[in-house]
Amino acid sequence: MVRITEVDAHGHEIETKEEPKTRQLVNLSPADAKAVADHERQADSLIEKDRLHQAHAPLCEAISIRERALGFRHPDLCEPLCKVGGVLRATGKFDDAEKAYRRSLEIREKHGGGDALEVARTLEALGEVLRAQGNLTSAEACLREGLEKLESCRGPKDPEIGGSLVNLASLLDQVGRSREALVTIQRAVLIFDDEADERCRIAEAWERHLERKVAEEADSD
Repeated sequence: MVRITEVDAHGHEIETKEEPKTRQLVNLSPADAKAVADHERQADSLIEKDRLHQAHAPLCEAISIRERALGFRHPDLCEPLCKVGGVLRATGKFDDAEKAYRRSLEIREKHGGGDALEVARTLEALGEVLRAQGNLTSAEACLREGLEKLESCRGPKDPEIGGSLVNLASLLDQVGRSREALVTIQRAVLIFDDEADERCRIAEAWERHLERKVAEEADSD
């Protein structure tokens, strides 16, 4: 399953999980489909147990089977590549995670863009990987592009938009643009206003943090 990271007001990452997606096995032979499903079930079980390093091998084997059967640029590779990217990112292998996410995006682009929602989510994940690598300018560009695409798919008030805004606000604060970060997180708070859950508490904590920071900066001017 894909892992999406949000950041709390102290800069600590908080991981949330999406439900496993329906596997695209219709283009495989029965034998290959069974092998892929077996490897991916094994990986899912390991991920659930937080044994992420061990989950990488069966995920890669499932991708290899798809590559042998479908070729290296088939769109059915996109979601598995993102899943591998999520495991690599969670285990700190950011260079390899970047390659997996970029390959997924390149395949989608070759096939006319593909699922716009998945493109948006992949861009956001890539943005967080670039951020972890210290490439903050490119990270911001990916997060903004992902947010724009997500808004076009989900609408401006969907809770998933709020999570993207939290990530963007965190990055803007990191690069010293506190006022922009505050405006961004305020929008997330409005989206989460009816959501009495962890995401709402994260956004509200960020809002308080940024309000104090902006006030301190104003006093020092």
